Amino acid sequence: MASEQVSTELLRGFSPLDGLKRDNLAALARKVQIREMSPGQLLFKEGDTEKRTLYVISGTLELVDQAKVVGTVEGGTEFARNPVAPIFPRRVTGRAKDRVQFISIDSDLLDVMLTWDQTGTYEVSELAGKSDQSSQDW
Repeated sequence: MASEQVSTELLRGFSPLDGLKRDNLAALARKVQIREMSPGQLLFKEGDTEKRTLYVISGTLELVDQAKVVGTVEGGTEFARNPVAPIFPRRVTGRAKDRVQFISIDSDLLDVMLTWDQTGTYEVSELAGKSDQSSQDW
């Protein structure tokens, strides 16, 4: 499998990666590479439990259940914006119908990054209120 570096613009085209903050997306881009498969190669097998989030960039990935093609994921389509077979263990096998480019992200790392981005930040600019010189009770 050949590989090349991925851009933040490419990652932003996938869900839920499009919700990551710029810094986290850039950090993820440094860890991810575009990989390539030849026709007939398997991306994953039915029953696999390896926690990888997979996205098809180009080409067609067949989803096979007991030797029968039950679906396809074509790179560049709206359907391909979402992870391929995200439930573990995998319920189908992913087989390249033609030359397929894809990215593979460690699911635990992605979960941590998404959690970081959901954590709100607050900035306190002033704690003191208007000072009241009188000796009134509050």
